[in-house]
Amino acid sequence: MNSEFSRRTLLRRFTGVAAGAALVAAGEGLLAPLAAQAADAPSNTSKSANGWDVLDAHSPETAIHAIPGTNLRVTLRRGDAATVLAYVAQRFHYDVMPLEASRGQVLGYAADLQVKSDFESNHLSGTALALYPDNYPLGSKGNLYPNQVTAIRDIVAELQGVVKWGGDMQPVKESTFFLDVPPDSTKLALVARTLKEWGVTPGKGAGTQNVEDPKRMAAAKKLADKQAA
Repeated sequence: MNSEFSRRTLLRRFTGVAAGAALVAAGEGLLAPLAAQAADAPSNTSKSANGWDVLDAHSPETAIHAIPGTNLRVTLRRGDAATVLAYVAQRFHYDVMPLEASRGQVLGYAADLQVKSDFESNHLSGTALALYPDNYPLGSKGNLYPNQVTAIRDIVAELQGVVKWGGDMQPVKESTFFLDVPPDSTKLALVARTLKEWGVTPGKGAGTQNVEDPKRMAAAKKLADKQAA
């Protein structure tokens, strides 16, 4: 697929505003202030919205992970969570739009995130990923081309629904992906194991998919309908 910037990014370029301005450092710091109205999620809970333990800033459960295919890194929860979310970022880079080597394009674990909607709390447990968060903020919808949405839905379907896209949440956040299974999920472990096998198997994994294959599109639509229910 031809990796092209979204309508929002193109408009910003046209008006002379740098697409990456005001973003935070990759895997570190805070998201830019969110203007969209949403109910504040509790900040003192020990669990994020998806049921994972919230981690403190010095937790050994977090680590910096490379995003394959790029020179970017992101802080995520160790183990299967990191394996799956790093793969999401890699496929986003290949099939949705490039993650370029500049600051603030990737946010994973964030200890002091200003949570505006409950699913954003998943960043506090290291089980969420935001890609171009300033370009696609909370409550802003319709910023992606149809082919980009098709690719995103294919990524989620390929991962068998262990990840959910923020574009299907209310309020929406098209930059966000998060684990949608509990810590003891057998499916998460199986998906992560498959991704590791693909990583050492030629012709498998990110960069090999035809996201417009009718069977893949049908599977992606079926999952999208299920997750929206």
